[in-house]
Amino acid sequence: MRRNELLNTAVVAQENSASAAPTAAPTENEITNNESSSPKIEIPEECAEAFIAAVEIGFYKEFYKQGLITADELDILLQLQKKKAGLKKEKNDLSAA
Repeated sequence: MRRNELLNTAVVAQENSASAAPTAAPTENEITNNESSSPKIEIPEECAEAFIAAVEIGFYKEFYKQGLITADELDILLQLQKKKAGLKKEKNDLSAA
């Protein structure tokens, strides 16, 4: 759509809604209350740990691409990352049992 068509569509929509029922614009307090009453998103700990591990691996690979670390160092870092993930999994399994 062209800009004028969008403006005309918006004006028509506003006129239609204004003729149906006049409403007041929300006040700042109402906006704040709506934001505070919205449900909080909680990320499970396992998901957060998996995300952090993925980001760390991404950093390691980027360091390798930029020549900051060697292939051997990258391999060592990836092995340590897997070991770290295995230890966390074992710890979670023990705490769940």
